[in-house]
Formats: sequence, C-alpha cells, structure tokens
Amino acid sequence: AAALARTASIASSSHNNTVVMNNNNGGGGRKLLARGTRLRQRRQRRRRRDVTISPSSSLSADSASSSSSSQSGTTNDEFIPQSYWVAESQTQFIAETKLPTDKGFYRLRGYRHRGPKTHVITEPTCMIYGNVEGLENVPVRVHDACFTSEVLGSLKCDCKQQLDMALEYIRDNELGVVIYLEQEGRGIGLANKIAAYKVQESGADTVDANRKLGLPDDIREYSAVRNIVDDLNIKSVALMTNNPRKINELEKEGVNVTSRIPCVTKANLFSEKYLEAKERRMSHVLNDSWRYFDNAGQVFESKDEADAKGDFSDYSMTWDEEDELGNIAAKGIH
Repeated sequence: AAALARTASIASSSHNNTVVMNNNNGGGGRKLLARGTRLRQRRQRRRRRDVTISPSSSLSADSASSSSSSQSGTTNDEFIPQSYWVAESQTQFIAETKLPTDKGFYRLRGYRHRGPKTHVITEPTCMIYGNVEGLENVPVRVHDACFTSEVLGSLKCDCKQQLDMALEYIRDNELGVVIYLEQEGRGIGLANKIAAYKVQESGADTVDANRKLGLPDDIREYSAVRNIVDDLNIKSVALMTNNPRKINELEKEGVNVTSRIPCVTKANLFSEKYLEAKERRMSHVLNDSWRYFDNAGQVFESKDEADAKGDFSDYSMTWDEEDELGNIAAKGIH
C-alpha cells in the first residue's frame, strides 16, 4: 500500500512533464512510441556492428574479448566473432576442435559455404583422423546428410551404415577425412524427401518417386569439397564411394581423385529396393549386395524367396554370421 501511495504521488507531481498513454492522449503517445522504436533500432544496429566482421577485416583480441563478454559473459581472449557473410561459391573456415566420439578421437573442422547456384549458405564439416595436410592419396568420404537414418534410425537406406564405415575406416587406417555436407535427399531437402517416401509407399522406387513429384534425381554439388580439400592442402584423394557420378562431379571441380575405395554395406529387408534402384538406375557399384545368394550360387531377389528356394543344405553359417575370413554368409560385402 505504501508503495502504491508513493507511485501515485510521483505520478501526480510529474503530471505536467509525463505523456500519459491513454485514448485521450492522441498524437503524443504515437510520437513517443515512434521515437522509442527508432531508438531501439539504432541500438540494434550498433550491437550488430559490434559483433559482426567481414572476412576482409580484422579484429584485435582485446576488442573481440570485450564484445564476446558483453554478449555471453565469457572472457575468452581468443574468441573472434565470425560473420555470416560468405562470398559466392566461397567456403569460409570457421574453427577446428578435438572431438571424442564412440568411435575414437577425431579433429572436427567447421566451415560456411555459399552454393554457386542456390546462393544458400550451408555449414559443411569434416572429421579428420591424423595429419592429412600436404599428403597424396588421402582416404576421403564425401557424405551427404541423412536425417532420417543418422538421427531417427531409418532402415530405408544405407546412409548411416556408410557414414559409420567411413569413420571407422579412417580410424583403423589412422588417416583420412569424412566431409559432411548438408544436402539431404540427394539435394532435394528433408521435407521433399519425406514426400518422396510417401510416394514410395505405393510401390515407386527412389528415382520414380522424385520424378512423380517433379523433383530431380540428384542435384548435389561439390564446390565446398574442392575448397575444403584445398584448405587442407590435400594433393590427391582415394575416394570412399560407390557412386560414379560423385567421382565425375569432384573431378569437374578440380579434385584429384586417384582411386576408389568401395563402401558397400549389408542390405536389410527395408533397404533392398533402394539399393537395387541405386545400382540398376543410378549406376552405383554395389556388386549385387542387395541380392541373396544360396550355397549353390543361385541368386534371389528377396530373403523370403531365398529361404523358400535356396540350397543351404551343406552350409553351417547363419544369415548374420561370418567365417574366419570375415565372409558374410548370404548377402552384403565388406
């Protein structure tokens, strides 16, 4: 009550100098609102100038530290704000850090890239094992994002398996790079990919589903890869892929591809038709990994057909076992 009384007293004593915001005030209130809006806009412009730099400008460690402290409370003298401005078809290096994972310890580098055709800014990353700078024939996997398999665990494709295989390969060989690009669904985007999945429910394969929606088969571009390879001073690469188009596109960009490392995974009941379409319609080199073989060498289109008609009479291995040489019983190639 005392506080309310004091507030009323202050309002009464300063009535002549205060603009009261009510229906009777008319233009005065609107003027005050407009003035307040202009002041806020000026403050926001000043704030943006304080924390944004262009790639061609420089910023001292002291001023960067002051700016970062005002924004987030940090006192890290090495923090330098980075601009979201990226020149056309330019890939801008942002930072590198050490990353512990369930597969091992990697170097993780972050970039920003503006696509030469779409002008959309994406953020490519690369996982590195070992010191690849200045070397030839470096094992490199160029991997495009697949939210449905890598995050949600979808079994409709082999993307997560290929990513895991590539990361394990460079770890086991103690050298290599996995470049990760934000090109979901062969470049059509996540929402369109989900729409294509819906069309596939009626029996269409991955190629026909895209075409029924008026979408291209594959619109991925790899200018960011060329720039990242140049940034790391890699002289030539041994590309981990099954896709001839990817090799051709990288060579067009100027990447020196000296050899190919197969990246063939084991199919499952949900990915069989997808892998079949990749090999038959998009020329991926999968060595019939989506098919089933029996002990007599007969080929079957499905596991059910192989179980019903296949000859496994003298074969002791089950579907998921390996022999002492690491050979898979009936499908898949490592």
